[in-house]
Amino acid sequence: MQAEGSYQASTYNLELEAEIQRLKAQVLLNWKKEARTLNWFGLTDGMNVLEAGSGPGFFTEKLLELLPNSSITAVEIDPVLHEKAVGYLQDKGGDRVNRIQASIADTGLEDNTFDFAIARLLFVHLPDPVAAAREIFRILKPGGKLVIIDSDADLFWLTNPPWSVQIVREKFKQVMASRGGDLSIGRNLCRILKQAGFANVDLEAVVSHSDIIGIEAFQPLLDSGPILQMVKQGLISESEIASYLVSRDEFVAAGDRLMMSFWLMACGEKNK
Repeated sequence: MQAEGSYQASTYNLELEAEIQRLKAQVLLNWKKEARTLNWFGLTDGMNVLEAGSGPGFFTEKLLELLPNSSITAVEIDPVLHEKAVGYLQDKGGDRVNRIQASIADTGLEDNTFDFAIARLLFVHLPDPVAAAREIFRILKPGGKLVIIDSDADLFWLTNPPWSVQIVREKFKQVMASRGGDLSIGRNLCRILKQAGFANVDLEAVVSHSDIIGIEAFQPLLDSGPILQMVKQGLISESEIASYLVSRDEFVAAGDRLMMSFWLMACGEKNK
């Protein structure tokens, strides 16, 4: 079974291990605030939880720790990430974690099964996000909730000194769109939930700041591997990324620098 949409772990970065570490850093960056917001949206211990697009298992591990009496069903289509998760989680969670390799648009799971579903940095890559949301709607119990955690390219981060990313960001958007993804998905999350049938839709922002968590927490996310991989694949030219790399190096070398990152968390409820 092959990954769908604009993301495939084995080809997204120059090296697979660098990509795995980038995914881990994404989880660690915002976990405390994401957990707090998930609880605020209604996630409680003891629920039967679906994690859609579970990746190599880092976020699954956090959910198992947060919810010691819950069962977690982790659905991941990418065979490489599924295998990584099986290895990473083999001594974590025991029979509370169920790992499934399947498309989130066609899980094969039974109707009305889950109390709560979380899709983290998944919808940005999907060619038909509404279909995926409808499938999650089907397998949620009446009263169950879906929280989509995702980004929007125009909000992703702010830096000081400024980092010139506009040209590369637009090119990256185009490449991702050609693969079925949407780097501007964040602004559309509420509409996706409503179109899939969810009610009581709400939206929150999670902000991380280097003055609070330290600039080191952002360091793995500064890796230009995904962009250099696109250069290697002939999707972006070296001239198009030249100013981006110079600006990145200037930012990294700056003695007094800061970063802010933004995740959006949209929640919808399946009416009882």
